[in-house]
Amino acid sequence: MVTFVEQTLVVLAILTAIFVVGGAVAFLVARKMWRRRWHGVRNHVATKGLLATATLVSSWRERAGARATPESLSLGTAARTRRRMWTAIDDAEAAVRHADATNAPVAELPAVCLSLRQVAGQLDALLQLERRLPTASRPDAVRTQVADTIAAARDVQAAALRACGDATQPQIRELVRNAGHEVEMVSAALSRLRSISPT
Repeated sequence: MVTFVEQTLVVLAILTAIFVVGGAVAFLVARKMWRRRWHGVRNHVATKGLLATATLVSSWRERAGARATPESLSLGTAARTRRRMWTAIDDAEAAVRHADATNAPVAELPAVCLSLRQVAGQLDALLQLERRLPTASRPDAVRTQVADTIAAARDVQAAALRACGDATQPQIRELVRNAGHEVEMVSAALSRLRSISPT
């Protein structure tokens, strides 16, 4: 004899199955409608213009950031300076992680990144404390130390990237050499086919 609890469980299982199937169908229908609308919006002239403008602004910011010196990055508001300093630290750590993942020699660069992060934490606190001071009474030593920290982070990033380049160079040379051999073999095979094919 089926008890009330068993009947309730069966009903709940059926309702759950209906809910899951209905949710999946609704998701697929909504995704299809979204894709169709996105294709229409993406091909619109205004959207293309907006995306081109965003690309232009992004490339301009990238060029401006590449030209910026650590000294210029340490100037400005405290919030902007803090953000630039942490961006430099994050970039250095990402480069070191990538070098380590590709088995490039990183030596003590991870420890240097840890030290940079600790120093940046102290400078971050100082920058937060100076933000309400008038510009004329802000100590120059803090901004100088921020510039030195950003310069050190860039040096670590460059060293990690050089290590990656040195580590991948033999693989790339081998790949280029193999590709050259394949191209020569295909060219030889095509020449042979042309010589024996009837004209």
